[in-house]
Amino acid sequence: MGKLVGRSTKGVGGDIVRYLTEVCKHFNVNIWVTSGYRSPRGQAQAMFNNWIRLRRGRVYSRRTLPEADRKKLDEHYRLARETRDATASERRTSRKAFLDLAEKKVGRKSRHSTGRAVDVAQAGMTPKVYKAITLYLREVPEGRKDIYHFESRTRVPAVTDAIRAKWGK
Repeated sequence: MGKLVGRSTKGVGGDIVRYLTEVCKHFNVNIWVTSGYRSPRGQAQAMFNNWIRLRRGRVYSRRTLPEADRKKLDEHYRLARETRDATASERRTSRKAFLDLAEKKVGRKSRHSTGRAVDVAQAGMTPKVYKAITLYLREVPEGRKDIYHFESRTRVPAVTDAIRAKWGK
């Protein structure tokens, strides 16, 4: 019997967890959760850790992350991680400035911080499983080849026979 595996789904909306669990059972597959709930500071840390994969912040809408703030984050990232002649103190200061700004501008807006998002591994995801998930959860493309970011602003319905029929076999 398929199930959700990987990281904890604690803090993720119960409706999302139940829906994904039903998809797992229906298709007898495991869905590997790579990230669920994270605090605004945790979101900022995830941004720092994945800044290059996130195309240096370009995956975020300009409404979520205005261009001036994205550029400032990139400057902090470059000094913290890429400038060879930066001192350890300069790197720490830039990392903290990145985290502070990312938390303020994106961390509190992230669906992860409200329990309305989950990242899952793309590996092993069949087109049918993906289609079933995206009937009620929206994929937000992040430009990554290893995970899908699924979220919902509204309550995901309980799975019924009619919904299962839409999924097929």
